[in-house]
Amino acid sequence: MRKDLGVIALILSSFVTSNSWAVLMENLAIGSPKALGLANAVTASPPGIESIHFNPAGLSRVEGRQQSINVVYGDFGITLDFGKRTQTRQALLDQAESLGHDLDVEFPDGFFDDEAYMTSSETSGMTIMLPGLGMTDLMAPMSLVGGVSVSPPGGDITFGTAAYTTMAAGFRREDDDPGRFIGQRFSMIDLVYFSPTVAVDVSDTLSVAATITFNYGGVGLDMPLRVPHLAQMAIPFLQLSNCDLSNPGGVGCENLPLYEQLGELSVEAEHGLAFGFNFGLLWEATPWLTFGVVYQSEVDLEMEGEFSWENSDQWMAFVGSLRKDPAIRLAMDVVGVRGEKRVEGDVAIALTMPEHLALGVSVLLTPKLRVNVDYKFTGWSAWDELVIELSKTTDLMAIASIGEFSAGEGVSLKIPLGMQDTWNLAVGLEYQYNDQWVLRMGVEDRPTSIPEDIKTPLLPLGDGLLLGFGFGYESVSGAVYDVGLSYFESKISMPGNTSDFGNSEDPTKLIYNPYPGQDIEATTTVVMFEMGVQRPF
Repeated sequence: MRKDLGVIALILSSFVTSNSWAVLMENLAIGSPKALGLANAVTASPPGIESIHFNPAGLSRVEGRQQSINVVYGDFGITLDFGKRTQTRQALLDQAESLGHDLDVEFPDGFFDDEAYMTSSETSGMTIMLPGLGMTDLMAPMSLVGGVSVSPPGGDITFGTAAYTTMAAGFRREDDDPGRFIGQRFSMIDLVYFSPTVAVDVSDTLSVAATITFNYGGVGLDMPLRVPHLAQMAIPFLQLSNCDLSNPGGVGCENLPLYEQLGELSVEAEHGLAFGFNFGLLWEATPWLTFGVVYQSEVDLEMEGEFSWENSDQWMAFVGSLRKDPAIRLAMDVVGVRGEKRVEGDVAIALTMPEHLALGVSVLLTPKLRVNVDYKFTGWSAWDELVIELSKTTDLMAIASIGEFSAGEGVSLKIPLGMQDTWNLAVGLEYQYNDQWVLRMGVEDRPTSIPEDIKTPLLPLGDGLLLGFGFGYESVSGAVYDVGLSYFESKISMPGNTSDFGNSEDPTKLIYNPYPGQDIEATTTVVMFEMGVQRPF
């Protein structure tokens, strides 16, 4: 394995981003209005057929033949506020302009223009990775999930299966949005499309259950790339003595503006079938006190797909002018800078979805009021590092990794993520208004698993609270209708030169810092709305 490659951030930024979304979206897109309304505090009071995920032992409480259909709506938003530059960065830019004026060096118009300076970025819609279709822009961020269960009369066993998304997140930005340099289109999904479950009543008060999950995993990214490196400011000075600017076709006479887009990266990778399992236990100690436990295993996703890199016209012109000199062309060939317009290759990504453990208690305080409390563990340390294998390199990779690997060969890259395991608490209240109507609310503490020293606009995620609200209605026919709504918000601040993957001024960190020295404030919001019905069939 190669290590310590600056180029790692270029290709892996999408997957670092995907990890942050995974942290954010855990248990939010399952498709269970009851769980959403209770802020996921349901381990000891599982939600019908959706118990298959939250605690499969709860399936034993579903009588007869039942089916559920749930509509999931999600609004995911990231706002980035780009502020001023540090005094150091601004001084370097001012000195370059001043020195150029003293030496009669003419910087091209717009050489120092930065479209992200003192502006804001907002995501404009949702993009989702779909099996067989790849990244797909959605007009409305909605999905349909559901399941069935069967409990033979007089038996102690209940069978069931459900389709749901343990994780489904994505976004897109407009073509002129300054935040596109950390991702214009992105999606990550972990879809359970088959989950055969068996729940057994061991006694009148104790149930156990197990589930095998059949998972689809996918990640996609489109990202324009810019690298505002200080070395670019030297180009006009070098041209002063080495280029006849009156000859547009001369060697090295093309400029490369400081904040110019250099190319665009596209990646799509997926794994069609991966396996996991859930195990649950439910014990009704007394009519008013119930305990629940659920364990969800790791799921190994060995995703494969394709990537492409397309150099910008400005980069092609710049490299093309240099390659007119035979000596320079030879040196560039040795390094691996060939000036190809488009590079395509295969990509393989090894990603492990973390294990999860939840302990829950449900207390019936009064005949109408129930309180649920969950204490949960998620093993995010499984993402200590991420490995990607690429079949080809690009010009920018070759420059960023001089001396690390031979030009043109495939590369195996690692990035340390340093994710940390988390424990968190969720509390839900359920009020039985009458025999038909029930009201719900809840709050869940959602700590970030991202260490303080790895903050980046690629991962705009800090600690936050998930607030849930909802209600349910049971008709005389036995159909149960549920509605759930939740809101989550997270804010982080990254002053200039505090993020190694975002706004670092360190000239040795060639990739990836598209906003060097610039203050960045990030706000991430998630609004989820779910409604569904469970009824006999």
